[in-house]
Amino acid sequence: MGLAAAAALASSCAYYNTFYLARKYYFKATSGAPYEVDRQGSVQASNYTHSIDYSKKVIAQYPKSKWVDDAYLLWAEALVGRDDPLQTITMLQDFAGKFPKSEQRATATFFLGLAYRNARRYRQAVDTFDDFLKQAPRDALVPYAHLERARALSSLGRYGESADAAGVIVDHYPKHDLLDRALRQRAESRLQDGNYDGARADFHEIGSRATSDQERFDFIMREADCLEAARTYDAELALLHAELAHTPPPPPPANSASGPVTSATGPSDTRGTSTVVPAGATIPTNTPGAGVAAGNPSTERYGRLTMRIGTVNLLAGRVKESLAQYQNVIKDYPKSALSAEAQYRIGYACETGSEDFDRALQEYGKVKEQYGLTLYTQQAQQRSDDLNRIMQFRHGGGGADSLEKKAEAGFLTAERYLFELKHPDRAAEEYANVAKQYPGTAAAGRALNAQAWVLERKLDRPAAADSIYWKVVHEYPATEAQMAARDYLEGDGIVVADSLIVPPKPPAPTAADSARALTPIPGKTPALGAGGAGLFGRPDSLGGRGIAQFPSLGARRDSLGRMVFPGPGGMPPGMGLGAPPDSLARPRGLFAPAPPAPSPAPAPAPSPAPADSTRGPSPSPAPPSSVSTPAPGPAPPPAPAPSAGPPPAAPAPADTTHAVAPPSPPVAPPPVPAPGPQPAAPAPADTTRAPAAPVPAPTDTTHHGGTR
Repeated sequence: MGLAAAAALASSCAYYNTFYLARKYYFKATSGAPYEVDRQGSVQASNYTHSIDYSKKVIAQYPKSKWVDDAYLLWAEALVGRDDPLQTITMLQDFAGKFPKSEQRATATFFLGLAYRNARRYRQAVDTFDDFLKQAPRDALVPYAHLERARALSSLGRYGESADAAGVIVDHYPKHDLLDRALRQRAESRLQDGNYDGARADFHEIGSRATSDQERFDFIMREADCLEAARTYDAELALLHAELAHTPPPPPPANSASGPVTSATGPSDTRGTSTVVPAGATIPTNTPGAGVAAGNPSTERYGRLTMRIGTVNLLAGRVKESLAQYQNVIKDYPKSALSAEAQYRIGYACETGSEDFDRALQEYGKVKEQYGLTLYTQQAQQRSDDLNRIMQFRHGGGGADSLEKKAEAGFLTAERYLFELKHPDRAAEEYANVAKQYPGTAAAGRALNAQAWVLERKLDRPAAADSIYWKVVHEYPATEAQMAARDYLEGDGIVVADSLIVPPKPPAPTAADSARALTPIPGKTPALGAGGAGLFGRPDSLGGRGIAQFPSLGARRDSLGRMVFPGPGGMPPGMGLGAPPDSLARPRGLFAPAPPAPSPAPAPAPSPAPADSTRGPSPSPAPPSSVSTPAPGPAPPPAPAPSAGPPPAAPAPADTTHAVAPPSPPVAPPPVPAPGPQPAAPAPADTTRAPAAPVPAPTDTTHHGGTR
């Protein structure tokens, strides 16, 4: 019994030690908290991995221990820390079914809601946190549940409920570690919900509890945001000037002159101190942030406040004062990112405040001179392009097309006020100006519809919008604007009689396209194979196949007009079939020509036949040649018959490689016919591509009774 008890105790200690290590690595990652509340930039992935490994070991090696449900839940919690909320959802959705008697069911519900929020399933997160608050209203995770529920509600746009959820922590857990986070969450939700006074009070309280001067300054700027959203510009200016009075100004910028310094003492500043510069050194100019620690929040704080004062003046309609403040920033922080932003805001003030587009274009062009390529440089270029487009439309010439362009400029200006500058009242004025300048046109109808839309959707004036819609229905028939106004009215439940609606006329047909017509698709595509071009295609005009068109293969014709290649067997190089040529060097096999007909034995010379007046005498056979000659024409009258003599020798063949049969012996010329008309001289031989000379044929007794 003692040994069995000792073994059980050892086993219990083993799996408890394993679970202890899993919990140790998890709380090392969360710094002792239930989870990492703010996980931005977390570097605890390795600790979460170790916790998961030990939790799996407990489940695998000790499946019947009482720590299995705890290890399973810890595994799911570590997955949340490792940014894998979907796997956590899969594990915890049926936790109560897997462990019905577990005491961790409420905790599993909380982490299931947390996983839903991290997975951006905000509705399921809110419902799950509500279930948790009902299951365990006194659990230690209740403040965390209220905070995460407030965050999920804010993501859903339910800012009032989010502020109330965060307020539960402020009111009921004033000494909890989450108090500052709850105050910040409630302040942001109140600001989004329009409760500007409550939001400013929360930001002020957080700023009073700040642990650093920079943090305090950040919350003062958030207070300014609340006053600006409430459009209490004078109160905002008072707050900013009070903070500016307690902020030290930046040091004066370095001397703008550059060049070698011969003195050992540098230029003196306004306070009488001097900077020691080595002899021969150069004081740089046009250096970003010269004289100012660029990018340092403490040194830029004065410039931030000055620029914010200029922005508030611009919103209040005091353009001159805002331009002066922006110029001060450029003077105090030359060639820096802060001066580039100030230069951009100067152009913006000229564009939106004074509506001086020409000067705005000039000021936008100076942004890149301040600090090179920045975010404000790109925005300045984009706004310059928009202004150039508007000015191009405004300066259109005469004619109907130019009127449309000028009206388009008005539309672009109104859209800028509506979507970019967030001034719907100014946008409605611009739309009204377009309708007033171009009455009775289609552009005026469109402008009236746009004005009514802004009045109804942005300024909450539905009665005024309906009045404008009815005006379009009655005064702009047969236009798209009338159809759109009818649709807007019927969308609000107002019936428009069909007799008032005149459909727009269809557009006139455009002129016929004078562009060159495309080449039609051929009705029949040449087939591949023996019928097409190529090696086995039809013969060309000279009797050769397609491959003869490639002289690079070395093909030529023999004395009989056949194609001969210099390769083995008379084949093209690389195309031989291995068959040796015959005795006349002709190819065999695939390219072998048909065997010639056997030549009959020469017949004895017959007696001369009488002359045929209709057909001339047979000409003498021409010697074979590799160059083709044209077919003979009518023969001229023969010369007087010569005296009998030895027969002439047979002409030697031109091609000794390809021998041909010897011609028949010559015969005596026929008698001289009566003088008649002289035949035309034969045409000159075509040496470019002449047909092959006829092959001498055997004796033919059917023509003139003579021989060839």
